Amino acid sequence: MNIGTRCLLVASLALCAGSASADMVDFVSDSSSTTNSSWTGAELTGSIEYNYTSGNNGVLTFSVSNTSDSSVGGFLTGLVFNIDSADSGASATLSSTTDSDFQNTGSEAANPFGTFDAGAALNANWTGGGNPSRGLGIGSSLTLVFSVMASDASSLSAMSFLGDGDDIALRFRGLNNNASDKLLGMEDPELNVVPLPAPVLAGGAMLGLGLGVRRFRGGK
Repeated sequence: MNIGTRCLLVASLALCAGSASADMVDFVSDSSSTTNSSWTGAELTGSIEYNYTSGNNGVLTFSVSNTSDSSVGGFLTGLVFNIDSADSGASATLSSTTDSDFQNTGSEAANPFGTFDAGAALNANWTGGGNPSRGLGIGSSLTLVFSVMASDASSLSAMSFLGDGDDIALRFRGLNNNASDKLLGMEDPELNVVPLPAPVLAGGAMLGLGLGVRRFRGGK
């Protein structure tokens, strides 16, 4: 097998492997959505990555950090979200987490924001959940991985779980002075990098390698 043929074979395999799409969106907590008379200072930054795998299945990953100032104190104790799917039975189940204190909520009420399709919280309870110190402290990070099932899983994207600013609800408790806060998540207005889907990257590789093979043959 010559070098050109070998390169094309590798690129073809990459293209096949890239048939499952992936994308990511950055988000932050929206201070204007506080349910208190004034914002407490509780803050969060994070990213949502969605990978379609096959059939009706996908993998959703939340990576979040508690970026509240130390003067604010407190812990993230719950995160719930909606699934913008045409499938009314779409679901997302927590499959792994870097903090076992966060448990799968399933459909969960997050008053006053409403009921959300899925999420994770201390003791699977967004509103309460026990001692808040078991939550995500200031300067710490958390990864939550969900298994998604939906008839339109192949057409979902990271934005399907962020929406227009009212599809993620965040719960902070144990703040200084025994305060707490409830906030919504919104798309990061400063930075939002969305990588190209794998098929596009693989297609570019095919094009580049094809040109390289042509030059290789031409130089024989």
